[in-house]
Amino acid sequence: MITLENDQLQVQIKTAGAELTKIYSKQTQLDYLWNGDEKFWKRHAPILFPIVGKLKEHTYFVNHQKYHLPQHGFARDNEFNVVSNNGNKITFELNYSDKTLEIYPYKFKLHVSYTLIENSIKIKYQVKNEDDKAIYFSIGAHPAFSCPITSETSFSDYYIEFETPETPLQYSLNKTNGLRTINPTEQSLDKIFKLNYELFEDDALIYKNISSKKIALKSNKHEHGLNFLSSDWEYFAFWTKKDAPFICFEPWMGAADLETTNQDFTQKDSIIKLDVDKELEKEYMIELF
Repeated sequence: MITLENDQLQVQIKTAGAELTKIYSKQTQLDYLWNGDEKFWKRHAPILFPIVGKLKEHTYFVNHQKYHLPQHGFARDNEFNVVSNNGNKITFELNYSDKTLEIYPYKFKLHVSYTLIENSIKIKYQVKNEDDKAIYFSIGAHPAFSCPITSETSFSDYYIEFETPETPLQYSLNKTNGLRTINPTEQSLDKIFKLNYELFEDDALIYKNISSKKIALKSNKHEHGLNFLSSDWEYFAFWTKKDAPFICFEPWMGAADLETTNQDFTQKDSIIKLDVDKELEKEYMIELF
């Protein structure tokens, strides 16, 4: 486990999956990141790459060759190397290998960096094409935050606050196969979005075209919470499990296969195409209060 620290924060990250495991505020004396209790969900903040969500039958094709990938891809289950660490910022690296080429036929380099900035942590993903042809992929974040944040409150004492009322498209997931249904519905979301477990009976809430750059987690019972700052991500999802004391904020570039997919990876809905020698950068920030 690697620790980053400044005057306001203590953050822990493991090399397995380059995954955040702790975000502790010295000011509030609260740990804002989900602790990974296996009773509910063993992960904390996995990185989703080179897919987000599920593939139809966990299968896809590139040039008529069949490949298989598990839900959310393989990055979260691979060991990353540390390429730099100054105590305030750390950068991890995952490179393609013979093992990854067996299940994902593209050469890539994935950098993940964490930077402490006062009471905030900035997370940046950088994907570089190391191949001699265009590569295709999706990438996303899946951090889970303690909810309730304090011991004297409950999940339903919390709410999500957008910068403005939102009218996104919402996709549903088929409970049987985990794929997205064909026709999204337009939603009218108030600025304040109260949390309850019934919202998640059909799995994640998946929205496309959320315009708010700052989305907050707050409570009616105390002044503590967090601001999640992100921009230019195609999808934003929220997820929890029944009675689980956490809520996930998930910016995505890509999503689960549509039920109508032909399984051609290059034609996958919302797939990213990255040309030779090009890089893609995506980032988000977590600000505690």
